[in-house]
Amino acid sequence: MFPSKKFIKIFSVSLGLVVLVIIAGCITSPSGSDRIIMETSLPTTTVFASPQPSPTINVVPSSTDIQLRSNVYALSSIPQLGIDTIYFTIGLPTLAPEIDLTRMQIIFSTPGSDPVTLTYGTQDSNGTFRTTSGNIAVTSLGPREEVQITFGVKAVTAGSNVQIEVIPPAGAVLHISGTVPDMLSSMNIL
Repeated sequence: MFPSKKFIKIFSVSLGLVVLVIIAGCITSPSGSDRIIMETSLPTTTVFASPQPSPTINVVPSSTDIQLRSNVYALSSIPQLGIDTIYFTIGLPTLAPEIDLTRMQIIFSTPGSDPVTLTYGTQDSNGTFRTTSGNIAVTSLGPREEVQITFGVKAVTAGSNVQIEVIPPAGAVLHISGTVPDMLSSMNIL
């Protein structure tokens, strides 16, 4: 089971020669006229000083503006006369600041008539709009929330173009345009 004596001698001599070649290669100076030692270098890495962090600035992107979150619906008490109520849902994205709906305005217009400016109100009346969430009146709109806007209009006939501008107290105006369908029913989509 033990290796033979001959094998041990050959192995020992071979190991000794390998060690001598390695040592001789490390300490020998090159001969010849150029006397250049070829060497392999490790790749170098440059370390840069890391920049100082700048103060965090909370930039509010333009996506914080009011967004239309539903179709624009037009109701008609008497379809032959036109639509008389409009409602739609608006919302805010996640990082948007809260909006005071009592300071918001809506401008409603159709070609050939003067624009009507609507303000927040709690009753159905000319010149006001209502804001609800789940049939409960609300006065503010927060991030990731949705609010239904409802307002009455003077009868708008079939085929008419409609322009709605939702003007928040701060931020961009939400422009909505649509056309009253040619064939009206009690509920219509602009």
